[in-house]
Amino acid sequence: MKASIKTGFIGGCIGAIVLLTIMYIMKAAGMGEPGFIGMYRGMTHSNGASDPLIAGLLFVILGGGIWGIIFALLVKNPTLLKGLLFGILPTLWLWVVVNAMVGKPLFNGFDIMGLVMPLIFNMVIWGSILGWYCSREKATATL
Repeated sequence: MKASIKTGFIGGCIGAIVLLTIMYIMKAAGMGEPGFIGMYRGMTHSNGASDPLIAGLLFVILGGGIWGIIFALLVKNPTLLKGLLFGILPTLWLWVVVNAMVGKPLFNGFDIMGLVMPLIFNMVIWGSILGWYCSREKATATL
């Protein structure tokens, strides 16, 4: 049984909110601005004070929620592991499509951090949260 679209959306948004929090903690620790802000600015050519807020909302809804819906539509019997493995799709989307749209090299120029961080963020953190949430909600719905 597949997870509902609503469950996929919510699970994806929760995972994205966790990532957003981690990225802002990393920024506070001096590790640079979250990538989604640079992507937003690269696509809109904006540099306004509201960019972090708008980019964060878009990241949660589009980056988390929409991919969560896709997961719910494609994955039968969601599990934490299936969510983790599904995280490779948004990672590939980032490396190829988003990077091309904002003028960055494919696969982040094969820079080690540019390869590892998206895998950790999209697979280990976001994907596992998505898979866990969808499997939990599916199990609750069948009781």
